Formats: sequence, structure tokens, C-alpha cells
Amino acid sequence: MPFSLATILFYGLGQVFAKETRTDSPSSNLLLILGLNMLILWSVYWIVFREPGSYGTSAWLQAIAGAALSGFAYVTYYESLKHGKISVVGTIAGAYAPWTVVLALIFLGEQMSLGEGTGVVLVVASMLIFTYPNGNNGAVRTERLGIAFAICSLFLWGTSAAVAKGAIDEIGNTNFIGVYAVVVPAIWLIYWVVTAKAKFSMPKSNRWILQLSMIFLAAGGITYYTAIQNGPVSIVAPITNLYPIVTIAAAKMRLKEMLSTRQIVALVLLFASVPLFSF
Repeated sequence: MPFSLATILFYGLGQVFAKETRTDSPSSNLLLILGLNMLILWSVYWIVFREPGSYGTSAWLQAIAGAALSGFAYVTYYESLKHGKISVVGTIAGAYAPWTVVLALIFLGEQMSLGEGTGVVLVVASMLIFTYPNGNNGAVRTERLGIAFAICSLFLWGTSAAVAKGAIDEIGNTNFIGVYAVVVPAIWLIYWVVTAKAKFSMPKSNRWILQLSMIFLAAGGITYYTAIQNGPVSIVAPITNLYPIVTIAAAKMRLKEMLSTRQIVALVLLFASVPLFSF
């Protein structure tokens, strides 16, 4: 629980700060900076807390797969920030718990309670409300594109969490973090080379806020995988899904974003679903 609560705080604040600096720097450049922060912080964490031992090849391959899925999820998430409100796309991307619960039920031998099933229904309902078209102008189409990217992140992160749980049970969270620190920055480096033509540029403003965002997101990853090691992923994932509450509260104060009545209803359904996954 302490690591889950820390993840909520780190991810919630990190998303808001990422949005503040997103508008004047390409996604690939920001992911390159985040990758460098993760490479440094997570490598130090692995060196200090590494768990020596002999593990099978399949366990390492599973760790690589779990890390890669998360890396691609970040790519689609940062793309979603180009086109939608952080309070909307951030909430959608973070609602991966139902998918993780389904995968945990099928592949990890965990069981879904009535409360978890009810939570899945509420999350699906909230997603439908979010994506229901309310016009045909260009702005709406642009926002829906952001939602589409956010949904991709939802499924990628949800799958990554289940795969990572299986790997962590075999090699430990510290070794998984060590794998992540190498695999994910490599993916983001390729993304940067392809999309930015290997041209790097720092944001023209808010560089301290940018770095703060990267530190929060990197720290949140460590606490998240530590929470997964110490609890069932079908419980940890829903609990950490509460971080959009921090994101929305901070966004309303710092970014002055406004939500429609329809989106507020969707958020209420989403938040109501999260506690149900623990029953």
C-alpha cells in the first residue's frame, strides 16, 4: 500500500508537469529526456538493490516483453498529449486496471470477484461516454485522435503490468527494473531517431518543471513495480489507477482546464469503479 500511494502521487503530478512542457518540444525529445532519467535513476537503483541469482532465459524474455510494452505505451501516451486535455487523455490512459485484471485472471491464476466485475462495467461505460461524438468540427476530431492514442496506452500498459508481474515473480522487481532501464530508453531512442531525425532540442521554457516531471515519472515507475512485487497485480493496478485524481486536481489549479458535464459524469463512473477492484 505505501508504494501504491507513492505511485499515485508521483504519476499524478508527473503527468501535469509533462503537459505544461509538452507544447514546445516534440514527444520524442521528451521521451529521450525521460529515458535518460530512467537509465540513470533506475540503473543506480539496480546497482544498489540488485538481487543476484540464476534465472531462466524465459524469465528474462518475459521481463524484456513487459518492459517493451510499457515503453510503447509511453510513446502513444505522449502522442495523445498533443491532441487532448490532460484531464481526459491522462484519465483514459491510466484506466488500464480492468484489462490487467482480465489478463491476471487468465494467465496468472488470479480470480475476479463480483466487485471487480462491476468495476469493469463502470470503466467501460465511462470510456463510451468519453468517446461519444458531440460534434463534427475539427477540434472534436483532434480530441478524438488524442483519445485514440490514450486507449492504445491503456491496453499496452495493462498488458505490460500483467507480463511484468509474471517476470517479477521469477527474477524480482530490482532485476526487472534493471531490464527496463535498458530496454525502454532504447525504444525511445529509436523513436527519437525516426520521428525527430536525431535532432534534439530542449523546451524554451519551464525546463525545471520538465526535469521535475521526469523525476516524478521515473520515481513512480520504481514504486509501481515495487508495489507489484509485494502484492497481487489485480489489486495494485486498480489502486494506482487513482493517480488521475491527483492529475485532475493539479490540472485544474495549474492549467485551468475545464471539463464538460459529460466528461464529469464519465470521471465519476471511473473513480467509482476503482475501489470495486479491491472487493
